[in-house]
This record gives sequence, C-alpha cells and structure tokens, in this order.
Amino acid sequence: MKRKYKIACLGDSMTAFWGTDMPELKASLESKFPEQPFELFNYGVSGTRAEYGIYRVSHDFPGPSGTGIQKCLSSVSPDLVVVESFAYNHRLDGKHRIENYHHVLRQLLDEIKATTPAQVVFLITIPPDKENFLDHVPTYRNVAKDLRQEWAGYSEMYLQAAVQFAQNENVPYINVFERVNEKVRSGVPIRWFIDQNDHIHPSRYAYELIAEEITEAIIRYDFIK
Repeated sequence: MKRKYKIACLGDSMTAFWGTDMPELKASLESKFPEQPFELFNYGVSGTRAEYGIYRVSHDFPGPSGTGIQKCLSSVSPDLVVVESFAYNHRLDGKHRIENYHHVLRQLLDEIKATTPAQVVFLITIPPDKENFLDHVPTYRNVAKDLRQEWAGYSEMYLQAAVQFAQNENVPYINVFERVNEKVRSGVPIRWFIDQNDHIHPSRYAYELIAEEITEAIIRYDFIK
C-alpha cells in the first residue's frame, strides 16, 4: 500500500471554516487519485494575518475555539502545503502597505521551505460580494453598508495583490479569485460562492470549487511522484 500523502492547508478563516475534515477536498482527491491515500490537516485560524501564519509553521499555538495546543505545521512533515493568501485580514493595511504584504508572504514561504520537505502552492481565495459584504455578522451589526462595501473593495485590492505576488515570485498558484470572477461574468450569481450566513466566507459550493482547483494543481504541477 502506498504511504499517505500529507496535505496541510494554512490560512485564515477562509481555510478554518472548511472544517477539520475538509470533506470536499477529501472527495475530490479520492476521485482523481483512487489508489493514493491522503492525510489532510487544516491549519486555518480565523482572524489571522500572514505574520501569524509564519509563527504557526514552526511554533505550537492555541487551537481554535479553546481546543488546547495545536502542534506546529512543520511537526506533521507535510508533502504539500496549500498557503491561502490571508488577503482579507490585510485589507485595512492600505495600498501603501502592499509591498510589506508581499514581503511577509515571501517570509512565510521561506519558513515553510526551511522547516518542512513540502512542495508549496499558493491559493488566492474567493472575491468578496461587494454589495452584501459582512451582512448578518453580529459584530458588524449597524455598520453602515457603504463602509462595509468600502472594506470589500480593500479586500479585492489585496486579493489582486496576492495574484501579483504569485506571478512576480513565480510560485505555483491557484487563482480561485479569478475563477469565481469568470463564473460571475458568465452569469453565475456571486451569492452561490458566499456563505449566506455571514456574506464573507466560502459556501460549500465554493469549497467544492476550491477542492477541484487544488486537485487539478496537484496534477498540473506533478506534485505526487
């Protein structure tokens, strides 16, 4: 029997909300690689930036929702790390801080390469629903709609900066941001890709798309030898 191929997904709440089991990714991988066993690790932590992503690569950290201490990412010795962009949590840094954002992402990739044997693929996540951004989130209740829409625009700016980073650094990447935008331009409602409970995180339909894109990237970049 083949050894398990280990995939760790590192990111903010866009990754964390996928759930520990990441069922859509599990199903997609099993469909394309029926003879290959996988072990999946969700290293997403809500509300975090890329700087804390660097820390979690080589330092144990408090688990989500008070679940004790979670071992650092490098401790599981992954074969592949899917690094989500953290763009939503950098959105209020401003345009003048984009170069710093790129610098932090560079440090993050360097830390993974220095402490794990893993291949790395960079993931740019879904675009915001600018019309309804952060609707129904209790902590943003009564925040003016035009301000939330402004924040959505900042999020889009940092997602575009994430694409630019991947292209400039020649990093293998998955552009879910553009894939969803293409589908929306073709007539698919943006709401299909957004969790309607909070109008920010991916829907299960979006997680299916993200899973397919990760699986296709594994094939495209020939990660599994």
